[in-house]
Amino acid sequence: MSTRYQLGDDESHEEKIDIKALLKMLVESQTKQAETQARQTEFQARQVELQQQIIEILKNTSIATDNHEKQDKNIGGDSAEKKENTDTAAIELEEDDQWLIDGRDGRLYKALRDNDMETVKKILNENPEVFKEGIPHGQLTALHLAIFLGRDIKIVEKIIELMPLEILESKTRHNGYTACHFAAIYGYPEAAKAMVKKHSKLTQIRDALGRAPLELAFEFVTTAQKKIVEYLYSKTRNENPSPFSGQDGVRLLHSAIDANFYDLASCLVKRFPKLVMEKSLKTDMCALELLVRKPFAFPSGVQLRWWQKRIYSKIQVDMNSVYVQPAEPSTCQSSECTISLEDNPPASSEAYKTEDTPSVSSTIKKGIFNRYSTLAPCVENIKNLKLMHEHASALLKDMSTEILRKKESEILTFFDNNPDIIKLTIRHGLIEVILQGLKKFGHLVRYRLPHQMMEIAIAERNEEIVNLLWERCDSRGARINLVSTTDKDGNTILHYASKLAPSDKLNSVSGVALQMQREVQWFKSIMRETDRFKRNKKGDTARNIFDEEHKDLLKKGEDWMKDTSGSCMIVAALVATVAFAAVFTVPGGYISESHSSLNGTPIFLGKTSFTMFMIADAVALFSSITSVLMFLAIYTSRYSANDFLTYLPRKVIIGFATLFISMAAILTAFSASLSIVAGGRFPGAPIPIAVFTSFPIILFAWLQLPLFYNMVRSTYCASILHDHKYIL
Repeated sequence: MSTRYQLGDDESHEEKIDIKALLKMLVESQTKQAETQARQTEFQARQVELQQQIIEILKNTSIATDNHEKQDKNIGGDSAEKKENTDTAAIELEEDDQWLIDGRDGRLYKALRDNDMETVKKILNENPEVFKEGIPHGQLTALHLAIFLGRDIKIVEKIIELMPLEILESKTRHNGYTACHFAAIYGYPEAAKAMVKKHSKLTQIRDALGRAPLELAFEFVTTAQKKIVEYLYSKTRNENPSPFSGQDGVRLLHSAIDANFYDLASCLVKRFPKLVMEKSLKTDMCALELLVRKPFAFPSGVQLRWWQKRIYSKIQVDMNSVYVQPAEPSTCQSSECTISLEDNPPASSEAYKTEDTPSVSSTIKKGIFNRYSTLAPCVENIKNLKLMHEHASALLKDMSTEILRKKESEILTFFDNNPDIIKLTIRHGLIEVILQGLKKFGHLVRYRLPHQMMEIAIAERNEEIVNLLWERCDSRGARINLVSTTDKDGNTILHYASKLAPSDKLNSVSGVALQMQREVQWFKSIMRETDRFKRNKKGDTARNIFDEEHKDLLKKGEDWMKDTSGSCMIVAALVATVAFAAVFTVPGGYISESHSSLNGTPIFLGKTSFTMFMIADAVALFSSITSVLMFLAIYTSRYSANDFLTYLPRKVIIGFATLFISMAAILTAFSASLSIVAGGRFPGAPIPIAVFTSFPIILFAWLQLPLFYNMVRSTYCASILHDHKYIL
């Protein structure tokens, strides 16, 4: 019989609780909590144990067992950093195996740790069996340890010299790494050269995951990695099982692109062109898609300052010495793997425009500039950037050539299977990629993959590519077809222009009002009379979609306009008040002789500074009142979408201009008035007064001029499809 307990005095709200059931639930909850806590404690203890094992290997201290307590105390803040910066998969030493490094007393490990070459040679000569013993559980040989510890190359070469060939092929137990894999991981090209010189098959041996040393070298990108990648690439042979064929070759090509080694990737494409069309099973991407996902690899994907552009155009880069001669001359000769600068001129954001041949004098100047460019770190960085752009452009040309030499049906199938290539290319504004595609296969502009390039360019708001596609259509009929087609949902290009621009494109325009103006400009520029009332399959016109997509932006633009005009109107009103009052309180006062004909005339009326005061005060009053009227008109506008095209921006421009004039004029009037008052006693006063007066004017111009300039440029110099008379 269970015990029950009643809560509360009100019988209509009584709640009965089974105390036994409650106690049972409480006990079960505490039991589960205790089990969970025990598992967490066990996991933490295991984690600490593993951390201690790794740190004991990494610390260059004694490994004797009597020093373990001291090492445990020193485990601290730098342990996490060392654990993150080290390939833990390659560290397979265990705590109980340290003293077994030479089978007896750990002398070889100590000698390697201390970089003691004489002791290493002595131990190796006295006990050749040490090559075979190594670390029993991890199966790390003395050569593994020497490379891992980064010992002197002379010690490494001595170990390689004494080590039998079969021991050179020894692999670690868990990952199957040979010493050559270790050299590839840790960027030790000298050790790799010594090993491959003695045993050439090391470059072909795979680890537990089927990766050759070359592939591992690509995965670990460090300062020294490029040299060992180039060396292993030159020594890795294309023989069965080849690391350059199938998915192994695709992984190599993708790894080269990921590591920004575009020169080596270009060599791979030249030697094994089939890799370009194949997808990676891991990423489900082809090499071209991976390349277009790295917009910074091309000039059009990098925003440089004006001075950086000047330096960029002056620097010359030499790619002839960068590419590596592979081990099979018959497969890839040096002439095939070397791209000359003449074949790939420096690219720019207007790469599709033809440039004139440089003169001899300009070439000499560029050569002199290039010679001394390395003296400045910023110039060296720009030089490296340009070299990377040249390599990436060469790689793009090689891949495009391979893809576009296929039949038309194969090309369309390739882009159908990789639809993101065109979309990403247009989104990032990679003019170079579009140029290569249209140069080899001009019909690409009219195919749906699944959308036309023009539709994607308009949806992504990429003006440069829209202009480029329009210019590539060399006939009126082709241009009509380009803008008159509809997609499977019945959308015209006007429907694409009516959608809200991507956030990154909107954020590139300063001010919500200018963002709304830009959207209206796109919509008006694309509009054709025949498309105005066309409905898609959902029954929506482009105007309906535009109003729905932009209602939030329209509201934000209205709030921005009202806040800006309200603030500026207050400032303009204050200036007008001060300018009006200054007329009746002129500096120096008036002549007060009742019997004189000059009674009521300003005392300093004949002075130049007084004339300047009167003119500046009048200008300040009139311009401030004009500014107030302009901002008042903005404040009371209806704020329709079309108003943001020219009506509202024009009033903001006039209001800003007159406000700036009024502030400059009132400061000038103050300066003239102060000169009149203080000029008689301090003859040099006008100069500092004029200097200090200019500070607020310069500050106002510095803070507000960018917005004013952007608004003028966007309103009166908009270049969206300005040459496309048919669309307009």
